Amino acid sequence: HPLRQFMTAYKLRVTLVPILDILMLLAVRSYHASTDMSSSAIFWAAVIGSTALFSIVDSMQFNAQMVFFAHRVDPAIGGTYMTLLNTAANLGSTWPASIVMYMVGQLSVSPTCLMNNSGVETCSGGVEAYFPMQLVFSVLGCAWVYFLGSKVMQLASLPDDAWRTHLGEEDDDDDGNGEEGDIEQHQRKRLGKK
Repeated sequence: HPLRQFMTAYKLRVTLVPILDILMLLAVRSYHASTDMSSSAIFWAAVIGSTALFSIVDSMQFNAQMVFFAHRVDPAIGGTYMTLLNTAANLGSTWPASIVMYMVGQLSVSPTCLMNNSGVETCSGGVEAYFPMQLVFSVLGCAWVYFLGSKVMQLASLPDDAWRTHLGEEDDDDDGNGEEGDIEQHQRKRLGKK
């Protein structure tokens, strides 16, 4: 099922991001500490590798999401429903990045830089908020999988009919039971009974 693939990719993302951040931190430190070609190669391999892995996981999630939406689209309103689902998904995946980048800027403390007598600037102090925030958001991502992963699987197990609007369905009044009979007939139809 598409949402199973989505959850697998989400778990990979929650696991990969902190690992890749640590790898990038080590690569940057190695790059700054040495001037030989091997540290430069390690740095660029880490950049390319992390970008490729993140792209693969992102594509897995996107494809699973699109398959899920395509299966659940109500034919009565077709493209409008698909557009609504895609818009909600796009908004949900883009606005957090802007907020996180704003928070990194607000929570980071710039170093204090002083110019000495020989004209060399020395900087001390300062705190980068990226890594503490990464830790917090990784824990939140794991908590989301733990507490809400079963809800996603519940959504996945719903029948296609649960996602339909039932627009344009004709009511059959052949049994003469009025509104109460219509409700029973509709429920039987939804459950596949005659």
